[in-house]
Amino acid sequence: MDLLEGLNSEQIEAVKTLEGPLLVHAGPGSGKTRVIVHRIAYMVLEAGIKPRHILAVTFSKKAAGEMQKRLEELLGDMAALLTVSTIHSACLRILRREGIPGLGTTFEVYDEEEQNKLIRQCMEMAGLSIEENDLRRFKGIISYAKINMIGPDSIVPGSGGRFDDASAAVYRSYQKALKKQRALDYDDMLISTHRLLKENEPVLKKYQQLYRYILVDEFQDTSSLQYQIIKLLGSEHRNLCVVGDPDQTIYSWRQAEIRNIDHFRKDFPGTRIIGMDENYRSTKTIVDAANALISHNSRRREKQLTTNREEGNQVIVVKLDDEDAEARFIARTVRSLEAQSGLKNSDFAVLYRVNAQSRALEDGFNVEGLHYKLATGTPFYKRREIMDMAAWLRIIRNPADDTALARVIRLAGKGIGAQSMAALQSRVDKSGGHLFQVLEQAAAGTILSLSVRTQRSAALFLVLVHDLQAEARHLSLVALMNRILEKTAYLEHLKGEDDPEERWENVLELISLAGAYEHLNPIEALSSLLQKINAASDAAEKGNGKETVTFNTLHGSKGTEFPVIFIAGTEEGLLPHNKSLDDPERLEEERRLCYVGITRAMDTVYLTYVEKRRSFGEISYRVPSRFIREIPPNLTAHLDMTTPARPADG
Repeated sequence: MDLLEGLNSEQIEAVKTLEGPLLVHAGPGSGKTRVIVHRIAYMVLEAGIKPRHILAVTFSKKAAGEMQKRLEELLGDMAALLTVSTIHSACLRILRREGIPGLGTTFEVYDEEEQNKLIRQCMEMAGLSIEENDLRRFKGIISYAKINMIGPDSIVPGSGGRFDDASAAVYRSYQKALKKQRALDYDDMLISTHRLLKENEPVLKKYQQLYRYILVDEFQDTSSLQYQIIKLLGSEHRNLCVVGDPDQTIYSWRQAEIRNIDHFRKDFPGTRIIGMDENYRSTKTIVDAANALISHNSRRREKQLTTNREEGNQVIVVKLDDEDAEARFIARTVRSLEAQSGLKNSDFAVLYRVNAQSRALEDGFNVEGLHYKLATGTPFYKRREIMDMAAWLRIIRNPADDTALARVIRLAGKGIGAQSMAALQSRVDKSGGHLFQVLEQAAAGTILSLSVRTQRSAALFLVLVHDLQAEARHLSLVALMNRILEKTAYLEHLKGEDDPEERWENVLELISLAGAYEHLNPIEALSSLLQKINAASDAAEKGNGKETVTFNTLHGSKGTEFPVIFIAGTEEGLLPHNKSLDDPERLEEERRLCYVGITRAMDTVYLTYVEKRRSFGEISYRVPSRFIREIPPNLTAHLDMTTPARPADG
């Protein structure tokens, strides 16, 4: 087996450079994973390095699994002796062997759901209402503190800044609860490993001798704490190879630290730098467009991707009327290209900045009868917040819908707890009636087994439902949904959930969809929207398992490639996102995000934007993204698909 066959000179240099610190700048489509895998195989088969002395770290279980599989193909049984894992798994392995003071080796590791539950309990203990406080904010503050190694006891009450008194109290309570339950969260694994290596020199020496050769994939995505662990492990032998691309740093919200690349060069003098800038994936036009776009970022190392591929198609910029026209255009273009070029559904990906955009895209593909799958996340009409709003609309139309009623009672039936619901459901089962009828009996006081508090709660809940039913007869559908949000304080409810901002955007997108039924009378509009939701939910299920077009967020698309890429919503306020417009650093990250999206394409890129979008039931007029203007005109072809057609914005 010739491990160097088919590699270019830079790739060969990266594979054969085994001693000393090495920094590989690997651009998109440059064969990064192949180089890492062949470098490890070269170490074992050509340099005679024992597999147990090699540690390869990447930043997702999927990537680690793929790397391990490819190494098994090259090394056979010897691959099992390597350590190929995520940084968290590598830390956990060390802690399970060495133990943690006070916990030993038999501690629990809490996942995100368990962490959320515990933080909620700590908020309640601190006298904080989850409806009035943002769970995600507390989680973010706690994670920030841990990654920056700020312990709860070092926070001075009333000192202000990021830590207010409430967050400091929850942090302290949360850490005490974890200790009591002999548990760690993911950040604790990093902290405990760093502390162990920093404070216990024999343990540090042990793992420095074990892991004499360290490779780190996606180095630009490491946090400051992760880098400190890697630095400690690699400081003895200095055979540390880090591979990454600063131009693909798009996870600052996960505490990724782009400055780690500069820190590495400073901490490991004599670092050898290899630039892998030849792109094997994309046409020359796509590569040139990506180079032109990213050159507008000032905080970057100057580099130019190159390719030996042909020029190929221009980047196609398409102007459309609205989000529904955008979705139909993309679906019809997929079908047309399949017929003309022999491509399959799986050769196409539709990328977007925010998850709420998938609603119109899913609807458009359903209308056109094309199957799709969401690479990350849940189909729009299956998302919890959408199902919550649909449940309210269903009981307003039909109170006998027991499933919807049970759902909204859990949301807004204060005082009707699990035990009361069990008693009500038992009554339903015995009587053969509907839950709404039994709820009316409870409100009237005729179910003696229920407490007075539950009876009052049932009465208040019925008043809410009756009020909404009365308003549904004369309010527009948009106004009705706004009334539901107002009367149920649903936004406050979302603040206790994961990703409240994203969930709220989805709710607003559903309200925007409701605006399309404003021409109907209120009852017809309500029925039409519910029919739409049911049909779309069924279509999403039918698409599973078939040859499908991939829908994905731009963040989720990293590490993928497709012959044809559509980036939907290439508009100011979406891409770049409106939260970045006044922040130069965040704006540069948005540009990197667009760069990542464009470089997923092998042959063709479509950038679509619309004249207007519905937002909160109202129409807002849009402006094409500055990123379109930053691509040279000779690399783009503009289509105006608005009605009536007018000259496209150049």
